[in-house]
Amino acid sequence: MYFIILASLMALASSSTFATEKRYPVGEEPITLHAHSPLNAQLPRSAHSQEDKKTEAMSLYLTLTREDERNIWAPFQLAASSAEKGQTELAERYLQLSAKRGLWYYYNLLEDNAFKNIQQSDTYRSILAETKARYEQYAQQFEGKPKYAVPHGTPPSGGWPTIVYLHPYGKAAEINPQDRLLFAEAGVAYIELNGTQMLAEDSFRWSNFSEESTQSAIQRTLQELTPRLKLNPQQVYLAARGQGALHGANLMAKYPQFYNGALLIAPRGSIPPAQHSLAENKRIMIAYYDRKNFNDQALALHFANLFNERNQVETGHFSQGEDAIGGWQERFNQPLRWVMGKSADASPGA
Repeated sequence: MYFIILASLMALASSSTFATEKRYPVGEEPITLHAHSPLNAQLPRSAHSQEDKKTEAMSLYLTLTREDERNIWAPFQLAASSAEKGQTELAERYLQLSAKRGLWYYYNLLEDNAFKNIQQSDTYRSILAETKARYEQYAQQFEGKPKYAVPHGTPPSGGWPTIVYLHPYGKAAEINPQDRLLFAEAGVAYIELNGTQMLAEDSFRWSNFSEESTQSAIQRTLQELTPRLKLNPQQVYLAARGQGALHGANLMAKYPQFYNGALLIAPRGSIPPAQHSLAENKRIMIAYYDRKNFNDQALALHFANLFNERNQVETGHFSQGEDAIGGWQERFNQPLRWVMGKSADASPGA
């Protein structure tokens, strides 16, 4: 029953989603909240949610809080909802309950606008410090970690060509059977990485500061896996979506010596897009969706123009996301083969 309730909660809350010492890259250390400093809220609670959905969500959170004494997320959401309504004492009470159960969702607590009215209170700041400590101890075992699939059989001379995939905001590395079949048929190794900052279980993002930690995570993974999986370090390609695509585009512009080409799907995010590119003689496919806002389309076209001068660049735009046609494999199989030089045609499917 708890799993059913939790699945319902995550769907309803999607708009507000949420030992050894760890050495973080410069700028990547979990930041400390300073008095009166503005927060860059990445997880705003929607002001346009329907009241009946809010009521239903709170009812489910209350049920789960009572029936599952180990659940952290339910009292956290009750605290956020109470704080948003100005119910300070109740908010702190639920937040203390979540902390007592082991709250470690550091970035959710730090960046959620709902807590702006209590973020200077002693209770909030104490819980934030506890949460940060738990986060640093727990999240390091998952951040930037890879999942991978390698074709059966003997690798070609020089090793397997390799695709490195960077997921959108709030996702995690996950290779499904369709992915395995797609890349096995293409004769390439496939690596997915978790983002470098963990938000919650199976939810990660890439840095909002710069692409440097992403580059470090990729190179660290390739250094470890290349001899073990017999990868070809001279044939590494990027495939990325959403926030991962913005990072991938910046990496292609700044570190082209590490990547042979890129498939960049709907880039978006907070880091500044590269204004100069060192990439030459690369194959780069950039896709965007008409349903996205103007800034997202402009960002995709910015990268198309940036790379166009000294590279082979193809663009594609669609009226809806790939999920509507059954998966990104169907739409981007052909463009990905073009990026790798396995096809002369970059036309997307469906």
